[in-house]
Amino acid sequence: PVEVSTRNCSCPHECERTPRQFLPKSSGQIDPGAFELRSTVEAGGGARLAAAGAVASGASAVLQAAPRRHCRVAAMGLCASKMSDEDRAANERSRQIDAMNARDHDTEQKKIKLLLLGAGESGKTTVLKQMQIIYGKGFAEEELRLQWAPRINENVVAAMKALCDAVEDLELMDQVVNQTEFDSFQSNEAMNGVGLLSPELSLSEIGPVIKVLWNDPGIQAAWEQRSEFQIIESHVKYFEKIDAMSDPEYTPSEEDVLLCRSRTIGIVKTVLEIDKNEFNIFDVGGQRNERRKWIHCFDEVTAVIFVAALSEYDQTLFEDSSQNRMVEAIEIFREHSTSSWFKTSALILFLNKSDLFEHKLGKKPISSVEEWDDYQGPDYVVNPLTDGQAPDAELQLQQQEAFDQGKNYFLKKFLELPDDKQTERSSDVYTHVTCATNTDNVRKVCCLEIYI
Repeated sequence: PVEVSTRNCSCPHECERTPRQFLPKSSGQIDPGAFELRSTVEAGGGARLAAAGAVASGASAVLQAAPRRHCRVAAMGLCASKMSDEDRAANERSRQIDAMNARDHDTEQKKIKLLLLGAGESGKTTVLKQMQIIYGKGFAEEELRLQWAPRINENVVAAMKALCDAVEDLELMDQVVNQTEFDSFQSNEAMNGVGLLSPELSLSEIGPVIKVLWNDPGIQAAWEQRSEFQIIESHVKYFEKIDAMSDPEYTPSEEDVLLCRSRTIGIVKTVLEIDKNEFNIFDVGGQRNERRKWIHCFDEVTAVIFVAALSEYDQTLFEDSSQNRMVEAIEIFREHSTSSWFKTSALILFLNKSDLFEHKLGKKPISSVEEWDDYQGPDYVVNPLTDGQAPDAELQLQQQEAFDQGKNYFLKKFLELPDDKQTERSSDVYTHVTCATNTDNVRKVCCLEIYI
């Protein structure tokens, strides 16, 4: 006597679904041809399939055949049926899709994925432009003239508009010498409310006025108080070359393109091939309302390059005038450097705008800013010499010491974690002091870190 198990018939034939009985796995051999599979449907006719060959050892077999008009199953307890042409075609399509998915997965795994993060106006997009210049094809002359020249012109006019508005807001009008040019610029209907050029006005027409205003004492007084309003500090270089930029035949240089501010909206993907390796670089908007989009880029990131501007220790956010930019950058970096998304990703911190940082140290000591009143390093001593004369060796050492201690002070702020998150950062942080508008500097940094 042997215990048997039963289950309902599930074959495709229209038989009565009475339970069938099966032997449990057995080590005995079953006589070849001992069983046959029969199917007789109600409508008559008969499909008869003879079971051939021996059932392998351990297979299940029918102990008690079901009555006629029910399926009697032989080998493996399965209902045999012939595969149709459609089924074969479907299986082949499925196999091809699986193979294609496997190839795509392997290709995707070989790609190097870099994510550029940072607060707004920190220089992320400038770093990306440098990578395009160093490893890509750079910028074609037609692209420079037709795409970048109008953007750069708008940057120049927007910067001067911000300065003129600041003169009025900061009550510096009594220091304005060139009142006629000031009034002409402010009342020019060819500019819209945010200081952008309209198609009817070119920089060749308004450039001479901008040159006069830039050298005006009232505008210079506003520039010295630029931490109190929103302006791109690096645009001072545009004002210094306004004569060349006012030429109708002006074609921007790569340096001009690097200085150009173009706000990143959403996510911008750039693909570069470096030594036969595909790099996918994602630049995302840094303003608060753009950061919620970052989460979609976090999957399987090879490395995160976080860009923070050293020179912004005394400035506030464009979207929130009560929040210090450096404080905001430190909070964002701490949050993402301890995120579970980056447990297997390299973390690279660029302390950017080092040139503007050094220049600002001589005019705005770090400790004079409320958020950084705990800074105890030396103040930066301004070169007392004029006409471009180099300071003496002792003064140069003092300036370098002030720069290094200021830089290290902020670096420590970025790397230190709250007590409740001391063990959450799972990887090292690679740090670099950068000037993103300096191609040689960025080339050196990228050569060190690009092959991660």
